[in-house]
Amino acid sequence: MGNKTTRLHPKTVQELISHIHVDFDPAEIHDWYDEFKKSCNKGKDHLDKAAFIRIYNSLFLGDGTEFACNVFRTFDSNNDGLVDFHEFIVGLCVSGSSDVETKMEWAFRMYDQNGDGYITRDELQSVITAVYKMHLPMDMDDVSSPKTLTKELFESLDSNKDDAISFSEFKEGVKRHPILVNLLQMDPSGHP
Repeated sequence: MGNKTTRLHPKTVQELISHIHVDFDPAEIHDWYDEFKKSCNKGKDHLDKAAFIRIYNSLFLGDGTEFACNVFRTFDSNNDGLVDFHEFIVGLCVSGSSDVETKMEWAFRMYDQNGDGYITRDELQSVITAVYKMHLPMDMDDVSSPKTLTKELFESLDSNKDDAISFSEFKEGVKRHPILVNLLQMDPSGHP
């Protein structure tokens, strides 16, 4: 049998390059694909939630399970409980985008866990707590706890005081509190 590497069809590579709006060349797409395939369960062409969580937990000192579940949810664009390579590369590019609007939309989806278009206090605290668990011990600019940070941010963001943060409130709030996006962009060493 040997170690035969599966390659993407050139048309698939070109479609991905045009869809992700990132300057990857075909060789880089193939490299990402090879790494993706190594992470998949044997004989599969997708990551299930358990495999996705396992990868995240291997990257961080703390427990990345809850955070990985939220990232998985944003990557699984067709909601089938699996992340295929197309969803993976698109999700990776969107979450790491240098375009401010794109990054804010992704961050909003991370916090809006039920997808209803609003972030509740519980949703905000859930994601902030997940970040803390993943990166502990770390310096969070002297913020005492996820609950304290949630309270401060939620009160500042919920400008109409309806106990929900809309996307427009979130966009305005990120200007005052860039930590909302920065928390989600930390690397495994714990640095934003």
